[in-house]
Amino acid sequence: MELLELLWWAFMAVVKFVVTPSLMVARGMSWWLAWSTTSFGAVAGVWGIWHFGKWWFAWFEERLGPRVDRGKRTFTRRRRTIVRWKNAMGLSGLLAISGLISVPVATVLAAKYFRHQPGTMWKLMAAFSIWAALLSAGSEAVKYWTP
Repeated sequence: MELLELLWWAFMAVVKFVVTPSLMVARGMSWWLAWSTTSFGAVAGVWGIWHFGKWWFAWFEERLGPRVDRGKRTFTRRRRTIVRWKNAMGLSGLLAISGLISVPVATVLAAKYFRHQPGTMWKLMAAFSIWAALLSAGSEAVKYWTP
């Protein structure tokens, strides 16, 4: 296994997290390698998106001006749904479904709504590692039990 291929799989974990461990196991890699590579990719993705996002939002505000100068924000149906979900489920709900949504979406939601809670970024990284273990082990079990 080449380092370049492992880096490719780690990148794919950021882009399409939920299918990457299964694809790795289907290609003949061990569940341990699938878990470690997918976890590394997701953790690196969370870290990069979290810190890049802070810079990006600051750049947007600098470019567009403060929120007050841009006028009242439109509260769309989609935003209402996100806020309703956030208030009902909180950070633990986001962590529970983080493996089903992509790394960038989960990270942006966590950074936007839960950045002031201590350890949010680390909890998100741990959640993705747990999801990677479950998906890798599940894929290995399916591979083992199917002829």
